[in-house]
Amino acid sequence: MHSRIREQGWVANLSKFQLIHLSKRFFSSLFARDISVEEFSRVHSILSVNEMDLWKSYQKFDKRHSIVVLNRLNAFMPHAGREVHVAALLHDIGKSDSRLGVLSRVIATIVGPRTGRFSRYHHHEEIGIELLEAAGCSEVTISLLKGIGDPQALAALSDADNI
Repeated sequence: MHSRIREQGWVANLSKFQLIHLSKRFFSSLFARDISVEEFSRVHSILSVNEMDLWKSYQKFDKRHSIVVLNRLNAFMPHAGREVHVAALLHDIGKSDSRLGVLSRVIATIVGPRTGRFSRYHHHEEIGIELLEAAGCSEVTISLLKGIGDPQALAALSDADNI
């Protein structure tokens, strides 16, 4: 799912919608609750072993976000297949590569890709695709995360991530 924020660089260039989105993500990340046993089991039932290893590399707030996106996806597209569920759970996996915490991500969003880690954060979509390909994810999942495929699934994924 293509990031509109990455292209902007400075908060002054962000729209009101983008600022609201970033604020919601910031506060939900700061106060992210732990993953329940039931939620973990549900994720485990969807992902392959390699995909699960990727998901486990998320920080707590990214795990929480991925589950929220999965739940919202199911509300928008109740009969979505496994590939769409995997896309919902792993759509931000490239962010793990930057190893940035909540505040560092805010700074990276404001100042742009000025350092190696900030650059990796800003290019998390491409990095995520590489990680998913290396993990053996399906072409359908990878295509969806590239913005290619079933228009209904793409819209549902976008809406689900649009928190």
